[in-house]
Amino acid sequence: MVESGNMAKEKWKSDCVNIRSNGRTEQIKRENAEHRLSILSIVYNPTAHPTSYLDTLVNMLKGNVGCGILAMGDAFKNGGLFLSPVLTFIIGIICVYNQHVLVQCSKSVKQKLKLQHNPQFAETVELSFETGPQRFQSYSVFFRNSVNSFIVITQLGFCCVYILFVSKSIQQMLSWYNIQLDVHVSILITMVPIMISSLIRSLKFIARLSAIANVCMLVGLVVILYYCTVDLPPLSSRSAIAHWTTIPLYFGTSIFSFEGISLVLPLEQEMKKPKQFSTAFGVLNVGMVIVTSLIVLTGFMGYWRFGDAVRGSLTLNLPEEFLLSKVVISSMMFGIICTYTLQFYVPVEILWPKVEQRFGPFRSPLLWDTGLRVVLVLITFIAADVIPHLSLFISMMGAVASTFLALIFPPLCHMAVTSADDGGNGYGLFNWRLAMNCVTLVLGALGFVTGTYASVYEIFGAFQKVAVTAAVTNTTGNNYTAPGVH
Repeated sequence: MVESGNMAKEKWKSDCVNIRSNGRTEQIKRENAEHRLSILSIVYNPTAHPTSYLDTLVNMLKGNVGCGILAMGDAFKNGGLFLSPVLTFIIGIICVYNQHVLVQCSKSVKQKLKLQHNPQFAETVELSFETGPQRFQSYSVFFRNSVNSFIVITQLGFCCVYILFVSKSIQQMLSWYNIQLDVHVSILITMVPIMISSLIRSLKFIARLSAIANVCMLVGLVVILYYCTVDLPPLSSRSAIAHWTTIPLYFGTSIFSFEGISLVLPLEQEMKKPKQFSTAFGVLNVGMVIVTSLIVLTGFMGYWRFGDAVRGSLTLNLPEEFLLSKVVISSMMFGIICTYTLQFYVPVEILWPKVEQRFGPFRSPLLWDTGLRVVLVLITFIAADVIPHLSLFISMMGAVASTFLALIFPPLCHMAVTSADDGGNGYGLFNWRLAMNCVTLVLGALGFVTGTYASVYEIFGAFQKVAVTAAVTNTTGNNYTAPGVH
């Protein structure tokens, strides 16, 4: 076991520890190796200086407040006005538990293998399995690749949602000037600024864009919540508990809104006092209480105000006559485009070493890097164009990718580490941690299956409605009446 641990340690440290400074080339190699080991930390917290409690709390809020929270009105429509808050708080508690589990596992493998660096998400999962019981060890590489794959899928899924958000907002604003734009055309228009922003490679410049995006999103969210308090209908006019067939759609959207698990380890490791992260009143608990409260407040007020007419993003419900509508939507669009650049940076950094290994060395790395970025952007646009339904896309991405990252991998990782450390005796009184892990895994599997099925079913249904509408329009134009259609 010691030999295996040393091999694992050398495997992950070799790029940083064994590179000797020999001129400018070796310095660049060392910097690139350190960069890859902490890519998520660099992306979401680009400063090299340790952060305070307040700085880390702000960064956590920044990483969890995005398009997902604007879709919670639609989620509450699918769950019910009074059932949804209860379910959201339960999901929030489970997500916080899994985030604590991930931090604990990262510290455990670092201490066990005496690593000089802090392992990130995928590395923590791999080393947990690699140093765990015999039955876990053969799956270590598979789970590392799975985590990286789901991170890439999740980040690119966020990018698809951002594209749909911007394109729908363009449609909405042009319609106020009596310009009706096809959704596919609006997506093509959206491609221009996003393609330009995706070619930005400077982390310093991306950090500045991120700061601007934060201000835009915060101002927009405050104004939207204010508008939701105007002319509220009676509570009795809203469904307290939705039909059980739509609850899986609620689950996918709510999981998507808790989108910050990839931030947990980088934020904790960048703190001046990391112990302040996981305490009872630490950054993680306080931050997630605020995030969960914002999610519940936005979803509750959105559905209460707009009812069944609530859209996939609350910005789409803002009317033209509302004085600040154009300002809010414009600022949110700009903020989302800036956020696209930030989210897009992560899959590029994960995939680029794979491209180098498969096709390198390159005579012109910059050209290949640009090619990779263009291809990934086109993939996100094709996916957004194929499924131009914002709320359904959010629900599907939450059910497919976010469920695995937030609910599946952390408990599996914890079970591997705990079983290896003390024969499974570290699960607490009455094995409550083991029970919690099992409940989380069951919830994750159930949410994945039902949420994915419901999302795909609704997406096919939406396309079917479009096809029927087009057929009716064509037959009406030819003076025919479609059978059974009146």
